[in-house]
Amino acid sequence: MKNKILIGCFVFILIIASRGCPVLGQEKVVLDISRMISLTISNNLDFKKASYQLNNAELDIRQLEAENLLTQSGILNKQKEINILQQQNTFQNQKSQLIIQAADNYFRLVLAELDIRRKEKNIDLEKAVLAEVEAQVAAGYRIELDLLQQGNAYYDALFSYEKARLDYQQLLIEIKNALGLSGEAEISVEAVSLPHFPDIDCNVSCEKARENSFTLKSKGIEVELALFKRENAKIEQASQLSIAKLINNLEIVKLEQIILEQDLDYQILTQWQNHQQSKNSVLLAEQSLTQMKENESIIKRQVQAGLRREDELLSASIGVLDAEYRFISSVRQCYQSYLELQKIMGILDEGAMVK
Repeated sequence: MKNKILIGCFVFILIIASRGCPVLGQEKVVLDISRMISLTISNNLDFKKASYQLNNAELDIRQLEAENLLTQSGILNKQKEINILQQQNTFQNQKSQLIIQAADNYFRLVLAELDIRRKEKNIDLEKAVLAEVEAQVAAGYRIELDLLQQGNAYYDALFSYEKARLDYQQLLIEIKNALGLSGEAEISVEAVSLPHFPDIDCNVSCEKARENSFTLKSKGIEVELALFKRENAKIEQASQLSIAKLINNLEIVKLEQIILEQDLDYQILTQWQNHQQSKNSVLLAEQSLTQMKENESIIKRQVQAGLRREDELLSASIGVLDAEYRFISSVRQCYQSYLELQKIMGILDEGAMVK
């Protein structure tokens, strides 16, 4: 018990110190999802590199066109088209992943801050319960073992709070680095509001995904290229074995195209269902939060009337924070599923965030 008390006091000193160390002259940055996405994209060196590589591929095409080489070789033309589509696909995938990660980092920050608040509130609750148990032990209504167990619960709450605070500091370092902010920058995030997620038709999603897929476009050109090679072999009167192999190659790329279409349709259907389920989860979490707030309000009035204890109100307040944590987590999941669906559809862009 002595060791527990000493460790607990040490943690308590750390907590007090961490609460009372203001830093002067800090850069203050207010973040919402759009700002986080913008800063993430503008400060990611790998993405800048991919942008230059895509630009070089486009310049190569323009150079060949200027030298009239593409018109002289149909095969070279098709191969260059495939190459540029592959570069565009790589570029878009990197950009989409940055957008999705930046949006998720916003929710990670919000949840980390909320986790600290609810664990700090839990310290107050466990401390109040500890004082009550001490009084009951002194009056002979409880035994020393009860006091020991509650003392452990109180120190566990202290440790849990300190861990949440340290985890938050580590998260800040990670996110500041991703956003290109200085280590001394003071970050605050805007409160989470329930965005309006537009209704998305599954069939329309499939059509859009096929229309915008760089991989499908590239495979379509491969089909054209295989057809061109087969016809060219016939014109040049190549051997029957060579022509037969080219016919097989054509059928192979056609099957690969069908497989890609089916896989894309399956991805859309699966992600569309995930998004619908996540929207339902948000509604349930919102209802639960409303109920917990109503319960807290009732208990608060009962405490004021002398019918309930203060620790019961603390417990109800923690219940509200827990429900809020679940609600924000469900919004986070819904946002992620929405962005992932847009990514597969090929329409994800930093300027199209839901509000």
